[in-house]
Amino acid sequence: MKKILLLVSILLTSVTLVACSNKSQTESSTNVITSSSSSQEGSTPTTTSSDKKTEETQVIGSDEYGFVKVPKSWIKFNEVQGGNDIQYSDGTDVNIVTLNTFKAEQFGISDNEFQKLETVRISDSIFTSKESNPEFTKVWGSKSTIGGYEAYVVNAISKSGKYIITWIFKSSDGKFRYVALEGTPETLKNLLPMIEESWTIQKELLKQDWYPVFLFKSLKTDLNVCFKCLFWL
Repeated sequence: MKKILLLVSILLTSVTLVACSNKSQTESSTNVITSSSSSQEGSTPTTTSSDKKTEETQVIGSDEYGFVKVPKSWIKFNEVQGGNDIQYSDGTDVNIVTLNTFKAEQFGISDNEFQKLETVRISDSIFTSKESNPEFTKVWGSKSTIGGYEAYVVNAISKSGKYIITWIFKSSDGKFRYVALEGTPETLKNLLPMIEESWTIQKELLKQDWYPVFLFKSLKTDLNVCFKCLFWL
């Protein structure tokens, strides 16, 4: 996130660049829906009681960054250039959840200017920074809901085939939030709905220790249904 913010602060000073990126994101978002509930459109996979299991979870985060559930087996993780992010992974550098909160000083503007900033301006800048990064082969924007908040979502696929989903939104306490989930399609299949449904600024709301995970009979069918809009499969 540290590298992203450096470029974001530059991009926010350019109205023209933001306008261009906004156009690109708007065009992309007409073809993409990232909401886990919206992903149920079309054919629904058939499941039976044997297709369901529960996964033990843990709550990660802070009062500053918000809280979310991840698998209990995941451990604290810090990327070399992760800055002050809160990050957890499955023990690899592939499947990672990242939490953070944007601040005025990161963009070189005053607190008053920051509070007047529109969420879409931040998401446009992150979209543009990823789009111009040769590490990614595809980048597109969309909208979704996380923790009950409407969010702008920047989706990207890296050259290695890893997916990176970034939610940018403003919570009820006035803070601009950054939540990212990156990993393989199999990881995102299980964790994306968990992230979107569990994120909160109130840790006490996350009392449940188990999260239902649906195991579909066909991985290909599962990905086409759950991510048919998200990943353009």
